[in-house]
Amino acid sequence: MLGIDVGTSGLKAALLSSSGGVIAAAGEEYPTHHPYPNWAEQDAEDWWRALCTAVHQVMASVTERKSPLAGVCISSQAPVIVPVATDGRPLMRGMLWLDKRAEGECALIREVIGERRIQEITANNLSSYLGAPSYVWLRRNHPDLFDQTYQFLMANGYLNWRLTGRFTMDVSQAPLQLLYDVASGTWSDEILRALHLPVEKLPPVYHCLAIIGEVHKDAAHESGIPAGTPVLAGTTDTPAAMVGMGVLESGQAFVSHGTGCNIGLCVPEPWPSRHIVCIPHAVPGMWMLSAVMTSSGASMKWFVNYLCARERHDAVAARQDAYDWVDTDAKAAPPGSRGLLFLPYLMGEQSPIWDPDARGAFVGISVDTTRGEMLRAIMEGVALGIRQNLQVYLDGGWEIHDIRTQGGATKSRLWNQIVSDVVNRTVYVASSPNSAPVGDALLVGLATGIYRSIKELAAACPAPSAMHTPNPEAVAIYDQIYPIYKGLYGRLAESFHRLAVIRGMSLPWENTCKEQRLTS
Repeated sequence: MLGIDVGTSGLKAALLSSSGGVIAAAGEEYPTHHPYPNWAEQDAEDWWRALCTAVHQVMASVTERKSPLAGVCISSQAPVIVPVATDGRPLMRGMLWLDKRAEGECALIREVIGERRIQEITANNLSSYLGAPSYVWLRRNHPDLFDQTYQFLMANGYLNWRLTGRFTMDVSQAPLQLLYDVASGTWSDEILRALHLPVEKLPPVYHCLAIIGEVHKDAAHESGIPAGTPVLAGTTDTPAAMVGMGVLESGQAFVSHGTGCNIGLCVPEPWPSRHIVCIPHAVPGMWMLSAVMTSSGASMKWFVNYLCARERHDAVAARQDAYDWVDTDAKAAPPGSRGLLFLPYLMGEQSPIWDPDARGAFVGISVDTTRGEMLRAIMEGVALGIRQNLQVYLDGGWEIHDIRTQGGATKSRLWNQIVSDVVNRTVYVASSPNSAPVGDALLVGLATGIYRSIKELAAACPAPSAMHTPNPEAVAIYDQIYPIYKGLYGRLAESFHRLAVIRGMSLPWENTCKEQRLTS
């Protein structure tokens, strides 16, 4: 069973046995392009090259395959909009979920449809992070490209086309376009007409477990996936990670760390809320509620890459993880980081504030603030944001039975403990930091009959590798800090919006330097 996840920073592949054991895994990174402020794009061909590289590495590690490949399932970051021509050729780079160029189009959609009606139809909120504003932006700003577009694909949909030659979209991606009627399970005529978007440019929607085709001969030669291998419609990355963590039943919560952070809950029915994203789970009959923090992992990456470059270089030179030393530094700081708080809004924020103009902030820096305190404050700021989002579910009347976590940040035992202390709940750490490709592979088993029930699927899911329980003394400190953290955004919001105007006015440095040389 082969699972592939197209993440924000790279692609990961995992090959699993029918018992759920990981036989081999590999990954490949690719760049994100930011040609203008608030733009974020990736080249679809980079995803394909990464898939071919990772799959060849995985297959090469298996010296003898005793049974044929049961199937392949691809998940991806979402939404990522890829306009393609009739021959499947991308007409531009994919517009990532991080891309906020279409904020102006949100105002237009509010005027012609209204935010409440969008939520009633799609079970999601109007936001430049989601699909509809970007489609309108393309129609208004690049009408020729828009007219040339045969289909708008998602990242996994593009790779599925490369493998099978079929244009498709999975049902977990559809609500994120803000064009899909979740009640009827069809594209919304009302929204499409109001926004002048032709339904013909949107691919047919399939359940995540649907087998949409087989790998054709040319794709097999390039990718290393055997010809004739069944290909599933796939899912977004978070439901795939939920499966990989064993989050299959109502009341199970999860935290999935990456560039951003998904804080979610498995529930039996859709629950629209202005604070969260609501999409079908990859498992039949369940839904996923997800609060998305845009730049949680990116906050730590920014600090280490820009302010600790020497330490990172030394760690890499010593063939150590570039972040291993972070825990050592941060452990020296006490819970609460001696009154230092961090807002992890480096690229705006989605849940729960939904403000693209918000930005990161350290509050409480003193003349004796240490690097360790700043590193711990970043960890605590992310954990406090997780608590704020979990509270949305509790306020909505949902129960949370347990919390499972996966992703790059879970390599830090300190960060896992901080999350447990801040939310005051036991946190179970997934055995793999990359649960999405594992979940994709397990979905192949469910789709092809290897697992005949959700119970059998659950039995194959990897058991957690660690458990963190709250420290009462730390809990008491974070209970005092939480209301202060929660109130910071409201006090800074107006300043964020005014600073956004200044960012839009900014000139290159060389144009601001008006030095006049004097001659004798």
